[in-house]
Amino acid sequence: MKILYCDTQYYYNIPGTLSMTYEYFARTLRELGHTVHFFDYLAQTTLDKGAMNDFFLAIVKNGGYDLVWITMIADEFIPEVLDEAGRYAVLMAWNSDDDQSWENYSSQWCSHFTYMVTTYRHIYDANKGSYPNLLLSQWGCTGRYDGWKVPKDIDFSFVGKLYPNRGKEINQIRKRQRIEVYGMGMIPNIRLRGKRWLAKKLGIIWNSNQQALATEAEVKSIWNRTRVSFTPLGAWNSSSSQIKARVFDMGLSGTVMLCDVASELYEYYEPGKEYVEYDNLDECISKVKYLLTHEAERERIARAYYQRTMSEHLWSKRLGQLIDQMGIS
Repeated sequence: MKILYCDTQYYYNIPGTLSMTYEYFARTLRELGHTVHFFDYLAQTTLDKGAMNDFFLAIVKNGGYDLVWITMIADEFIPEVLDEAGRYAVLMAWNSDDDQSWENYSSQWCSHFTYMVTTYRHIYDANKGSYPNLLLSQWGCTGRYDGWKVPKDIDFSFVGKLYPNRGKEINQIRKRQRIEVYGMGMIPNIRLRGKRWLAKKLGIIWNSNQQALATEAEVKSIWNRTRVSFTPLGAWNSSSSQIKARVFDMGLSGTVMLCDVASELYEYYEPGKEYVEYDNLDECISKVKYLLTHEAERERIARAYYQRTMSEHLWSKRLGQLIDQMGIS
């Protein structure tokens, strides 16, 4: 199958990197044997939105694509252009945050695509009747960095972007349990003294060893070395839970996922058997301490997490199922 994959190239706009969605989708589709052409529509839009849309339509009309995959971000595309492009190929939109953006964003674009994908079952169940082209899928695991046999020399870690609510949680945890933190920090690139002052105002602990991990390999290397992984599921701007890529993507690392209670996750993993959940930070810290002092129990849960991920949640299987749902091959 010939696919035009439309996404942003850079991971958090860091030059020389690749976005995680590119790693998940474009790279996996190539590994499955498809021909994949990449179009960084976001970079082109920053220069000239109209020209980007003209170019996009031209390559869809003349490229002979079976599928045009667009990882949605904002309003870079002109609706009429999408409507016209849909005459020449199957157009599919992948949405990431429908728990917060369905009403004001995704639903307004749905009619301009052949298919639109949501990762939220409650959004799918509530809207499938009104939007018959809405499909349900989920994030997955690349399977490229199996960490089961990697020595676990990090007891407890967090990998991800430090939104303010996450920073406050980590600050509270650090007072009672050592945790190593890696990812995009909240502190802007200002002088050291200014960073320390801003960190204090935000209520987090800043340290100069905090790292931004720019590649899939770097992220996986931390998970693969970690015995227990702190996995907060709260959205960046609310207290609601989100099932995001990290839930599946760390599944082959040999770590134990420790996350707040989220019933949406029960469809994919069994709490107590394949991961560990907590109701509050006191319980989180208590369970970390237990897991770090009961290695056989920790390894049993990590192994079950690994096996479930391998059997059900690899991107290779997920994308194959999605292509089948669209009826193309």
